[in-house]
Amino acid sequence: MKVLYIWFYSRSFPDYPKVAAVLRERGHEAWVANYDDAGDIVWYRGDELMAKVKGPGRTPRAVGRVPLLRSLWHWFAFVRFMLRLRGFFRRQNADIVHVCPNAARMVWLLPLGMPRHMRFVIDYRQIAQREGRGLIGRLKSGFANKLRVLYCQVFYDRATFLHALGAEKVLGPEWARWADVAPLAVDEPFLSVPNARDNRGKEPVTFLYLGSIARIRKLEQIMAAVGLVMADTDDFRLDFIGPDVSAGHYHGLVKAMGLERVVRMLPPVPYDSVPETVTTYDVALTIVPESPADWQYQPTIKGIEYRALGMPVIATDFAPNRELVTSEVNGLLIDNTAASIAGAMRRFICEPGFLSRTQASARAMREAPTWDEIATRYMTIYEQL
Repeated sequence: MKVLYIWFYSRSFPDYPKVAAVLRERGHEAWVANYDDAGDIVWYRGDELMAKVKGPGRTPRAVGRVPLLRSLWHWFAFVRFMLRLRGFFRRQNADIVHVCPNAARMVWLLPLGMPRHMRFVIDYRQIAQREGRGLIGRLKSGFANKLRVLYCQVFYDRATFLHALGAEKVLGPEWARWADVAPLAVDEPFLSVPNARDNRGKEPVTFLYLGSIARIRKLEQIMAAVGLVMADTDDFRLDFIGPDVSAGHYHGLVKAMGLERVVRMLPPVPYDSVPETVTTYDVALTIVPESPADWQYQPTIKGIEYRALGMPVIATDFAPNRELVTSEVNGLLIDNTAASIAGAMRRFICEPGFLSRTQASARAMREAPTWDEIATRYMTIYEQL
């Protein structure tokens, strides 16, 4: 079986490369694609570059100044782009094309009129259930949501979601007629790396935020919480580890708020180094902002990795997180406010025995699906198609 995974995003997350590697080990052919820096689609078989498809191209400056012309140009450019991809799929004679659309336009064109043996799966990682602003915004949001339903029920042969909540939000209570759930997973080292360190009160408690340092993450809440805790004690440390896509905003905020004694902003670590890095800390943070609302319908990859690593967690209280964190057992579920985050941090820092109890429970609860298991789930879907 030949499977083509295409992620309309500027970088490839571990998901598709990991699943594709498992499929190749089982004798199938599997390629993975995403945008390169030039906006073209590049196809890889492992680390080997296999092909490139020209992307939609950049908007000409003169066209971009006129909203109507800009919209028409985008429509025309993406139609041509989708037609180029269709030609590529035909030439490759793929059996399965697995599409994660992200914000790509016109992806309904990809499966139309293609050979009968070629099956198309649409993969919704972010369901983008936003209300929109004003009447026009709500109308556009409503149209986008209806189009998403059509993709799942009409244009594509099957849909996949990260969690049943997301599938039900898009497709309703009978979502299983059109979709399957294929959650995020971990590599085996996340389940086998030695447990996190023991902190018997001899050193400052160390907290970790791992992920993009981005304005959309609303990290101001965590910064404000740190300020509240520092009013009582500075016997703790908090490291932010991840790519800074905030143009230095949060580095500046740390200095402006006087948090340098306890907060460090560190660069990202390679994916393969995540297990060893995370387990040098005492407590991990999984704080998810209330907006965008679609983040509430799926667990974060960080939460799944922390559960696999046996880490106590401070997590925002929403349904998928409740499957990973049992409050007062392997962590704390909290409201998304600075006061709640600060209160949770104080318990780990100041309450005798709380850190050691949650560490012991988190270690006893280590579990997570592996990419090998998710590959099996995908293959079941493909074989049924």
